[in-house]
Amino acid sequence: MHQGVRRLNLAATRALLVLATLVLFSGCASVGQNPPGNANNLPTNPNENQRAAQINTELGVGYMNEGHMDVAVEKIKRAIYFDDNFAPAHHAYALMLDRLGETQKAGVEFEKAYTLDSNSSDLDNNYGTYLCGQKNYTRAQMLFARAYSDPLYKTPEFALTNSGVCYEAEGNGAQSLAQYQAALDKSPGYGPALIGLARLNFEQGHFPAAAAAMKTFEANNRNSPDTLQLAIRIDRATGDQSALANHVLILKGRFPDSAVTKWYDSGAK
Repeated sequence: MHQGVRRLNLAATRALLVLATLVLFSGCASVGQNPPGNANNLPTNPNENQRAAQINTELGVGYMNEGHMDVAVEKIKRAIYFDDNFAPAHHAYALMLDRLGETQKAGVEFEKAYTLDSNSSDLDNNYGTYLCGQKNYTRAQMLFARAYSDPLYKTPEFALTNSGVCYEAEGNGAQSLAQYQAALDKSPGYGPALIGLARLNFEQGHFPAAAAAMKTFEANNRNSPDTLQLAIRIDRATGDQSALANHVLILKGRFPDSAVTKWYDSGAK
């Protein structure tokens, strides 16, 4: 199997998952007994504390999305200081720690958030992804199922796709394909599910099906270097020289300095 393609997709899916949840929310350093930053004018009313925690969580999420992780950590620490029982703050902190490679600490924060709020489908989705990365596949799939089975969850395609990625990581290709297709039944143009479908069909040698999924992806989504790498591999497998030339032109025109362009120029397969 083509392990390079799988690694790229798993990383991209995790990044997309984090960003999606951070939008829905609208280190490194540990949370100490003293408030971070300026301790003046701290509210003492519980309602005011929760509001302060909410504001600082939203600010931390915003800074995290912009890549300012140092400031994001500070804001999340303040949020937790104001209200240690505010689940979204622990959820955001878990995502932040995971992004920074502090996986063990991230797990503690995910569990804290889940203890405080076990009825959040967004949390189910993200905690499931974390657990899948830790190879705790059974619990991960349980959380994904809770998320995509929730009739009030607005983006079940997120959890279904991540469930598919997790099944794929576990080596269950048939169930993975079923989850990708279920995600597309919910949202026909959803890019990550289409890429999962294209990649898995490619790995299984179903090249026409892989090419069809890639074509649908490109009709609804913009390519990245990673998706272009998969497209080029599919073009080589199908022998579609016209599509191959077009994908190479896009890769070199839009992403001349990318690792994938270097991969192509090196002649790697």
